[in-house]
Amino acid sequence: MKRFLSRLIAIAATALTLPAAASTLTPHYTDLWYLPTESGWGVNLIQQYDTIFATLFVYGPDNQPRWYVGSAVRTVGASQTQFTGQLFSTVGSPFSAPWSPAAHSVTAVGTISFNFGTPTAGTMAYTVNGVTVTKAITRQTWAGNVLTGTYFGGFSANAFNCRNGIQNGSTGINGGMTVNHANFFAPTFRVVFAGGAGVCNFSGQYSQEGRMGSITQGNWSCQITNVANPPVGVFTITQVESNQNGFTARFTASDQNCDYAGHFGGLREAL
Repeated sequence: MKRFLSRLIAIAATALTLPAAASTLTPHYTDLWYLPTESGWGVNLIQQYDTIFATLFVYGPDNQPRWYVGSAVRTVGASQTQFTGQLFSTVGSPFSAPWSPAAHSVTAVGTISFNFGTPTAGTMAYTVNGVTVTKAITRQTWAGNVLTGTYFGGFSANAFNCRNGIQNGSTGINGGMTVNHANFFAPTFRVVFAGGAGVCNFSGQYSQEGRMGSITQGNWSCQITNVANPPVGVFTITQVESNQNGFTARFTASDQNCDYAGHFGGLREAL
């Protein structure tokens, strides 16, 4: 398998092979977050690189709606999972009237922080005028992405715990990819390389988690010309993010030869 994968990379060297150091923080926490057992309040997070703009919509002691903003909630040190910053309340012109800068004011009321245990769940703690609140939060799902389409992509991963004389190291599969997605995820990689052709099939149950999706414990297998023992195993894909240009995700897998961890995705073919 290792020689097969290496030859594929040599032919499609530009396909989704990521640099060693990512240019942006991952995962991306932009989403609507809430506590499912307390539907009615929530927090919107918009992330740009290492900074989150948080909009918290809650209720005051009079049961009337309040909203607070954290305009510069930044990562803590080198962490990619912890963020903290000041929390503010604001007042301004009525929505039905022209905006008046003279009516706008901002008051610091405390702090807000986030500690994400996983890409889809974490803890939010905030203080408003001396009152501290701590809540578990998760991404809120309104609708699911549909990834059906044709792409050029694959996976780029590090192979480890290799057996059967296979060496650890970087590897991947790249080429034309067809995704059939109707409550399941079934991409097919179609790659032609010198000396033969190979087809790899991945299939599994897709779940939506806010703006991200996942496939847990799916199955994958390959048919490769002149290879007697092609890969067969299981895989998991998380942090699936989709837009009009394609999709990206995190990837872990195993087969009879190695374990794998890396990236998975595709660029949508031009219409």
